[in-house]
Amino acid sequence: MQMTQYPLRFRLCSWVRDAVTCFALLASAGIATVSLSGGTVLAQQVQRIAAVVNDEVISIHDVTERIDFVIVSSGLPKTLEQRQRLAPQVLRRLIDETLQTQEAKRLNIQVGKRDLDAAVASIEQSNGIPKGKFADFLAQQNVSMPAVMSQIEADLAWQKLLSRRVVPAIDIGEEEIDAVIARINATKGAEQFRVSEILLTIDDPSEQVQVSELAARLVEQLRGGAEFAAVARQFSKSATAATGGDIGWIQEGQLDNRVIDILKKLEPGGVSDATETPDGMVIYRLDDKRKSAAPGEDDREIALRQILVQLDRATSDADATVRMQQVSQLVSTAEGCPAFVEAAKQLGVPQGENPTRIRAGDLNATLRGIVDGLSVGKASEPIRSPVGIQVVMVCERPDTAGPPRDEIRETLLRERVDLHARRYLRDLRRAAFVDVRV
Repeated sequence: MQMTQYPLRFRLCSWVRDAVTCFALLASAGIATVSLSGGTVLAQQVQRIAAVVNDEVISIHDVTERIDFVIVSSGLPKTLEQRQRLAPQVLRRLIDETLQTQEAKRLNIQVGKRDLDAAVASIEQSNGIPKGKFADFLAQQNVSMPAVMSQIEADLAWQKLLSRRVVPAIDIGEEEIDAVIARINATKGAEQFRVSEILLTIDDPSEQVQVSELAARLVEQLRGGAEFAAVARQFSKSATAATGGDIGWIQEGQLDNRVIDILKKLEPGGVSDATETPDGMVIYRLDDKRKSAAPGEDDREIALRQILVQLDRATSDADATVRMQQVSQLVSTAEGCPAFVEAAKQLGVPQGENPTRIRAGDLNATLRGIVDGLSVGKASEPIRSPVGIQVVMVCERPDTAGPPRDEIRETLLRERVDLHARRYLRDLRRAAFVDVRV
């Protein structure tokens, strides 16, 4: 990051709340201290610009309003000390958001009113706020609506950017999923954990002490009653921040053994100490735990391919019988799913790149009866249905069941996107002109 310190040109803060933040920022930088006497802030004059990011300004007022939102949404103490501690982290996040928004604009990625309305509606629903009353709720909390919408817009722009530029470049191979399943199967009967996380990244060695201190304070406040999901949304740099830090159910084999050891020592609802990882400082909360039970048949995920040769309503029974014989003759020699795909092409029924993966218990009764009697790689007899002629083949039927492959794929994808997103933002910081003036 290119950091240039300009001579400070101080000016008096225009109101008390701004002054508090001005001095919080300056005090954190060792430039000034704050003293309160009789409700009056006694302070030296300070400038109103907190930072310049390329050609955009982040004002002291912007920082102040964001601190208000962080405190209200996270349930943190509303104290001068808390504001002072939050100021550097909030300014850093505003700088990152500005870089992310600038990059989205450069790539012509736009966030429209419909996107913003949907995001606000989701927030209202998840927080029990009456529909259309988000602005009123913020006003009651003395929080600026523009400040909140600025964060929402920046988050949406970044997610759109990642969806377009990062996700398509990531390929999760079947062998990677197989490796995860093998690790899970090796720990059958082990404990499963429902986990949430907060990741605080360390992008520069000089940030180590500051980030470690912030992590320790957050742990203390979380254990004191601050809402974990809200704190995760405001502070976490992981992709799970959007879901309040929720990772979901995991078991041994899916996380590093050191993390599993930490989780085993927690009771449901417990918050771990901050743990140093290659990605930064991570705080875990154990939401629940259970023993992994042997799966029932309904829980097994199978991979299927099917051919559906459609028939017109006007097709006679005789013509349908002839067509059934043609289909049967063609698929009867298809051994394995690759051959089944070729047979489908000859019948004019193109197949997707991958077979359909479905939980056995979610099949309808007729199809379940057929599938249960099929060996892997063997085609069923053609079945006459109201819409045509159907043939199915089981491509995979695992001997053991665990998390669905799609769920494992999503977890691996999230981890990979997380890594690429942090690298992307790091490169933006390095290429940017950032002038921090406090």
